[in-house]
Amino acid sequence: MKQFEILQQGKPGGEGVIMKYRTRRGTDIYCLGAPLFYDSGGDWNLGPSWCYVVTGDNLTLIDTGQFDKFDVLTDLLGQAGFSVKDIKRVIISHGHEDHDGNLPEFMAAAGAELWAHFAFENMAAYHEDIHDGAAHPEFPGSCRTCLLPDKFNDNCRPYHRRRSRVKATLRIKEGEPSPDSRFRFLLTPGHSPDSLCAIFEDEVVFSGDTLLASITPHPSLILEYYCNRRILPEGYGDDNSAYGLIAYIRSLDKLQKQCADTELLLPGHRLYEKGKPNYLKPAERAAEILRFHVERCGNILRILDGRVLDLDQISIELFEPRLRKGFGKYLSHREVMSHLELMALHGDIAWAGGGPEFKSRATGSDNYKNFFGKYTRV
Repeated sequence: MKQFEILQQGKPGGEGVIMKYRTRRGTDIYCLGAPLFYDSGGDWNLGPSWCYVVTGDNLTLIDTGQFDKFDVLTDLLGQAGFSVKDIKRVIISHGHEDHDGNLPEFMAAAGAELWAHFAFENMAAYHEDIHDGAAHPEFPGSCRTCLLPDKFNDNCRPYHRRRSRVKATLRIKEGEPSPDSRFRFLLTPGHSPDSLCAIFEDEVVFSGDTLLASITPHPSLILEYYCNRRILPEGYGDDNSAYGLIAYIRSLDKLQKQCADTELLLPGHRLYEKGKPNYLKPAERAAEILRFHVERCGNILRILDGRVLDLDQISIELFEPRLRKGFGKYLSHREVMSHLELMALHGDIAWAGGGPEFKSRATGSDNYKNFFGKYTRV
């Protein structure tokens, strides 16, 4: 496999690092480790958000980093030898604040085209007249079901308003030819309904949060579908294919099949760790994450083992205490819930009473293995 060229050293976790990768066809891709700042109160760290500059006739930027960090992004671009106005096209992997942050400011300054999933604008828009059980109907589509505390949400509000006014030049749908033949796109819902992966020159995969190195993204929840189904583009997700762990597993399967011959994963986080880059093959990483979710289902069933437990009780036994500090508690609940939803649909757990705790018990079956067996060796 070809190697990265380190152009600028940064922190061991990748913050401030700039690397270059040259494809077999001679296209240079610049990898920018854009610092990600969270006051989480816990011991978890995504590392920087990785933004990528793809050279060629239409200089392309993939993802724009965390919101309110426009100066950080422009500085990194400058250190790599580019200016904002050099960028002719922006591709957004999905509509989360650490990936499409700075997008409004960037588009205003660059005048570039915006390519995004065809549901991106729906998720960025406000739908305040549609409640449908959303925890925050006053938030844009991407955040209507947010469980994080107001301290976090308050920081996002100005960014949400600015982002809601941005319009895509190209609304990407799977199977439609790309105006730039070097790119082909896979729609990969599961982490978010507007996630996509870009396969470039059949050699590298820009995966956003769909595939990460050394960690797995938190799946969305089927519950979110019922809150958001009326805000999605017409006909999208009618079979609940836009949300939940099942949607994510199907996206992983798509990647392991359609990226079997691609060589390098360029993810949204963890491209560079412990002072060195990660070299991963996309299909192999997709297969690893599939196996991880099989194991997680089995571990949850072992924790239940004849007991009726709520989300917090399960997550306490499933995660180390350091991972549940601060916002980590809410993330652990979502992770457990996504697996419980899958196993409930397959009869492996039963819900035991109502309420926000979502108490569950194991039924004694392990039908989830039959589901995963279609996508991986169980």
